[in-house]
Amino acid sequence: LDTCFCPISSDEAIYFPPAFDDYGRRVLKELIPNLIEVAAAEAQSFACNAVVIGKTVVTNAGCPQLHAALSARGYSTQATPLSEFVKAGGSAKCLTLRLDGEEAAAWAKT
Repeated sequence: LDTCFCPISSDEAIYFPPAFDDYGRRVLKELIPNLIEVAAAEAQSFACNAVVIGKTVVTNAGCPQLHAALSARGYSTQATPLSEFVKAGGSAKCLTLRLDGEEAAAWAKT
């Protein structure tokens, strides 16, 4: 899931729509009012496998469309060359061990 979906706030997420079936896309649209679509080429670079720290989003290099969309929504972005890690099946998020939890997670508000 973390290679095709990434919550970035309580009401925003980045995602690669073709990774989900019709039902999955419908549920995402019902639950998350602000979905940011990731282009296929950027999804293949694991753009959704991002690290979110407040209003900063760290992704693999080569995701200019996603970075533009995030910047338009007030996020700062950081491109990091992670192509060698992508070969192994992961990217930015897979290289982290979060100790503070996920700020965008729904359970943080309950």
